[in-house]
Amino acid sequence: MDNKVVVTGCSGFIGYHLSNTLLDDDKTVIGIDSLNNAYDVKLKQKRLEELEKKENFVFLNNNLNEQDSLNEIKNYEISTIYHMAARAGVRQSFLDPQSYIEDNTFATANISNFSKQMQIPELILASTSSIYGDSGQDLMVEEKDEKIKPPSVYASTKLSGESLSKIILEDTNTKLIISRFFTVYGPYGRPDMSILRFIHWIMNEKEVKVFGNGEQQRSFTFIEDVIAALRKMSGLEKSNTFNVGSNITVSLNDVIKLIEKFTGKSAKIENLERAYKDPDVVRPNLENIKNTIGWEPTTKIEEGIAKTVSWYKENESYLKELVYINE
Repeated sequence: MDNKVVVTGCSGFIGYHLSNTLLDDDKTVIGIDSLNNAYDVKLKQKRLEELEKKENFVFLNNNLNEQDSLNEIKNYEISTIYHMAARAGVRQSFLDPQSYIEDNTFATANISNFSKQMQIPELILASTSSIYGDSGQDLMVEEKDEKIKPPSVYASTKLSGESLSKIILEDTNTKLIISRFFTVYGPYGRPDMSILRFIHWIMNEKEVKVFGNGEQQRSFTFIEDVIAALRKMSGLEKSNTFNVGSNITVSLNDVIKLIEKFTGKSAKIENLERAYKDPDVVRPNLENIKNTIGWEPTTKIEEGIAKTVSWYKENESYLKELVYINE
């Protein structure tokens, strides 16, 4: 039996692109997803439809926060688990903490326990830059967990998942690779994140709702660069934690100007009250990932926005029907 790769959250943004790439590499991919309602499920179903066109893809509609959710794959010979599944979003996490604890902390503990029991060679775990809070003038460096004070329920559940994985897999042969993502965007992106919402509103001549004055700076990271990083993480000799982002920050206002440029339309901006605990600057230190696996982002924000706008235009017939937050 050939080795199989598991991708949890395969119908999510990063999980979809990762699954697609692994399938193109002639890997057999077992995709697991609960297709929950964290955001418009129609986009998740569209991603899944694309994956199911490929022969070497197997889909399991399972909820990973249930302990028996992985029983179906116990007899598979699995080389790698990419645990990309999570309930994301800072603001929503304060409104529904229970779902975040279940889908992030519980699910990650279950995946880690399964990896330990089945002696999976490597677990590559998706985490988030949100655990750092506001970087200010400093670059965010991979630190020991106890030094980090996560500013939101979402960030706390992700950091708890990291910590539990480390404890569960300590003294096992499973290598744990943690990837902390910084504001990932691109085609098939989440409709609850700023870039796709901004494109949708500008394309459809609706008001662009911006929390605060729009001068918040983010490390926008194009999806193709993220997938390249994840591929390089497989096969490492020991466990590690990596920041995966851009060390060049861009403000939300600058992003809106680029979308105006590539859509040929003007934005009607409505500035709303600043979001609770929204950081001013988010910027990673990339020394560890560059020195260890030779990765750094190559896609400039102008190129990434252009590709994302082009994708939106090509798929506008169904994208304009999605539910976008704050509409």
